[in-house]
Amino acid sequence: MLDLLMLGRIQLSKNNLKTWLILGIILLFASFLRLYDLGSVPLGFHIDEASLGYNAYSLLLTGKDENNNSLPLYIDMFGDNRPSGYHYLTILPIKILGLNEFATRLPGALFGILMILPIYFFSQLLFKNKRVSLLAAILVTMAPWSIVLSRASAETIVSLFWIISGFALVIAGIQKRSPIYFFAGAISLSLSFFFYHTPRVFVPLLFLCFILFLFPVWGKFSKNVKMSLIFSFLVVSLISFSLVFLIKGGTGRFSQVNIFNAPGTQLILDEQIREDGNQNISQLITRFTHNKITNYSIAFVSNYLEYFSGQFLFIQGGWPNWYKVPGMGLLYLVELPFIIVGIFYLLLSKDIFHKLPLVWLLIAPVVAAITVDDVPNLQRAIVMFPIIGLIVALGFVKIIEKYPGKLSKLFIAIFAIFLLYNFSYFLHQYFIQTQVHRNWYRYEGFDKMMKIVKDNYLNTNGIIISKSFGGIYPLVLFYMQYDPVQYQKEGSPKDKPGKGFGKFYFANSECPSYNLDPSIPIAKNTIIIDSGNCKDYKGLNLLKHTNLYRKDGTRAFRIIYVSI
Repeated sequence: MLDLLMLGRIQLSKNNLKTWLILGIILLFASFLRLYDLGSVPLGFHIDEASLGYNAYSLLLTGKDENNNSLPLYIDMFGDNRPSGYHYLTILPIKILGLNEFATRLPGALFGILMILPIYFFSQLLFKNKRVSLLAAILVTMAPWSIVLSRASAETIVSLFWIISGFALVIAGIQKRSPIYFFAGAISLSLSFFFYHTPRVFVPLLFLCFILFLFPVWGKFSKNVKMSLIFSFLVVSLISFSLVFLIKGGTGRFSQVNIFNAPGTQLILDEQIREDGNQNISQLITRFTHNKITNYSIAFVSNYLEYFSGQFLFIQGGWPNWYKVPGMGLLYLVELPFIIVGIFYLLLSKDIFHKLPLVWLLIAPVVAAITVDDVPNLQRAIVMFPIIGLIVALGFVKIIEKYPGKLSKLFIAIFAIFLLYNFSYFLHQYFIQTQVHRNWYRYEGFDKMMKIVKDNYLNTNGIIISKSFGGIYPLVLFYMQYDPVQYQKEGSPKDKPGKGFGKFYFANSECPSYNLDPSIPIAKNTIIIDSGNCKDYKGLNLLKHTNLYRKDGTRAFRIIYVSI
């Protein structure tokens, strides 16, 4: 964590012991929120998490991922080619703690804690105001988006840590006229590329805007400083370009979800052209009004504005579903007025560094807006949220500084009361309500089902699992702790219909116990796993079977033991 040491060194001479003590308390609070009952909350374990854990396990034992690739930069599950940084971070926790939910989630939780420090340093470098910086650190510590992602094996949290640290170091380099900070910042920013796709566009774009904003004072810098800054930008951009376009798999996920490949956008365009044709509209007019540039632009702007909607930010949150907390957005409603005040202050400020948060906020959803799947998407827009926390802190502090004395104390009391109420409500919703709210999205009960399968595996000739739950093979590999060497020898088959791996067969039918593909054999001592939605049928009572229920009382699985 060289970047944190360098940032801390800048602040040591400026901060007293009291500030560091407060930061220490904030970090302890953040640790509790992110580590408490981490293996069990959120309830259930998603496919993406299982894939992270099992591939880290495979890398630990074989040096290869599930697809038999040695030390990969990308790991493919379903054509998405996820950056492998988080997988490597998870190797050590799994080595120490074993392959389980807690070990898989631990790196995200730790970086969610550590992220508080670069938030503080970044704010302090921009505003030189300890009250703003400490409040920003507290708000990010308590933020729903931060807690939810830190506890869910989210690679985006790790990526965000490197982004904030990197730009804090770049700002430090400008202020101290020291090229060494630019190089450290470039390393930190480049590391973010190995954890998630979004930074590969966002970081070079924001870096370029930052350099352009410095042009009015460009002459104040030495040639060494200017060349070092530009060189750092070029290095970051080159690494990003190489990872996306020169290395196999770099465009995998983007090619799946971008608006240019989305069939829906083309269908709308075709419909518009057809409707014009039905009215005998001139072909020239039709081409002018209905074309790819217009339709893609409309799709982009529509998506972009979704990320600034109150529904997304304060009421419902974003996709995917397994990150949603019932009745909660990603920010607290009490923060809304201070966002407005903070933005207003930044717009009026003549300090060139005060424009960076606004540019950051405007650029943040650009990459997410180019995609069509699960919009608005929390993970793809993650880079916007720490800046919102900083703007809230700035807006609040500027209000209490403008109205000192009793009025200031009244503002603080009112804000504290509403913030604590919002925070308490979130804690209830997240730690209690989420346990029983639509937890099929997080595959609740899969661990119990797989424990039964694992306990009976040696005495079973086959296990037939319904694929109606989705691409579940990572969960099977994870909970079985399936030997990676054996899995690779079998050709990394994933969940191909009919045959999977080991004794596992994957059926397309939701209820394979009575609607099974004839190509799947049923031998003596076979276990069949139906969806919990399957109806009971005549003769079921004659078969040994077990029903597994979720915490909300709904049936998750029906396990049938065939001994014929």
